[in-house]
Order: sequence, then C-alpha cells, then structure tokens
Amino acid sequence: MKTLRIAGVPEHFNLPWHLCIENEEFEEAGVDLQWTDVPEGTGKLCQMLRDGETDMAVILTEGIIKDIAAGNDSKIVHVYVQSPLIWGIHVGAKSAFKSLEDLQNGRIAISRYGSGSHLMAVVNAKQQGWDISKLEFVIVNTLDGAVEALTNGIADYFMWERFMTKPIVDKGIFRRVADCPTPWPCFVIAVRNEVLKNNPEAIGTVLDIINQTTEEFKDIPSID
Repeated sequence: MKTLRIAGVPEHFNLPWHLCIENEEFEEAGVDLQWTDVPEGTGKLCQMLRDGETDMAVILTEGIIKDIAAGNDSKIVHVYVQSPLIWGIHVGAKSAFKSLEDLQNGRIAISRYGSGSHLMAVVNAKQQGWDISKLEFVIVNTLDGAVEALTNGIADYFMWERFMTKPIVDKGIFRRVADCPTPWPCFVIAVRNEVLKNNPEAIGTVLDIINQTTEEFKDIPSID
C-alpha cells in the first residue's frame, strides 16, 4: 500500500475526493490517500508543498503558478476544475461602501500573501485601472478572520468565492458589491517533484480515480 498525503480547502469543490476516500476507492487501488483540510487557503497550501507537509494539493491555479515561479519545487499535473472561479468582492454589511469604485483606496483583507484573496485583489485592481503599488493589505488568515476584520472596520473589503460566502451575505454580515471571475481554470492538482519522481504510478492511479468520479458526479442521485 502506497501512502500519499493530499491537502485542499474545505469547500464543496473537493466533495469528490471525500466521496472516493469514504468509498475506499483509492485504498482498493493500493493507495492510502490521506486528506487534510486547509481553511487558510492557497498560501498555506503552497507552504505545505514547499515544506514537505503534503505530497499533493488541490489548489488555485494562480496561486501555485506564482509560487512555482518563486521556487516551489512542485509541478501541476492536472486541471481539476476547468471553469473559472467567481470571486465575490465583499464589504461589511453596515459599511458605507456601495460600489466597486468606492473601494479604490480601501484596505483589503487577505488570508495571507500569495493566497487567492491576495492575487485576485491585484487582478481586480489591474482590471479597474487602479495603482497596484498603493494597495494596502490586512492579513486575516481565514474566512472567520475576514468576518471579524470587515465587521470591526479593520479592513474594508474581502474577495472570496461567492458561493462560499453566500450564507454570510444572506445573514446580513457581508454585502457583495461586485464579482470578479478568474480568466483561467480555477483549480489544479499540484505534486511535489520528489513525490512525482518516486511515485508516478500511484499519482497516476489517484488521477484516474478522481477523473472517473468527477465525470460521473452529476449522475449521482440527489447530488444537487
């Protein structure tokens, strides 16, 4: 039995992984796949790959590309979610901000530098023609940290996947003032090069199983 560690955010995109693990599909194929939830997001996942704390990661495309360019000894082996991620641009429900234009000089809550919330804030600023050298970031670590920061006026806006934040919007804690879709596929699977070199067959087995599951995902009764 080959043991592989994989990490990803605790979000709905990763349900197929949990289904495969619960159904022992990887185990039946000779792979003990150990999943770790990482609520801190992309920046933490990049760090875990660098530090050897995980072998694989289901990770935002923009985050891992940036980190590989900066020296992360990992490789993208597969596109996991082809469609773009819709990033909601959120403010505190009681704040005075009404539109995207109001946020040009706002303080941006991010989970950490190199995270999706950080990189997409830069993408959005460029799309709006703002001076990115003047962007001010506030590290909040998690979604709960962002709620605290926006509610208490520590930061002014926060970018996160709009469906993950919908319950917070519905509760009247956040207001979403705009959306910012990624201009690329949103999630990829990255593997540390050392692990890929030493375990190509096991990695291939994992990819084959998850691909089969995602292809059949919509056929699962009551999945929606």
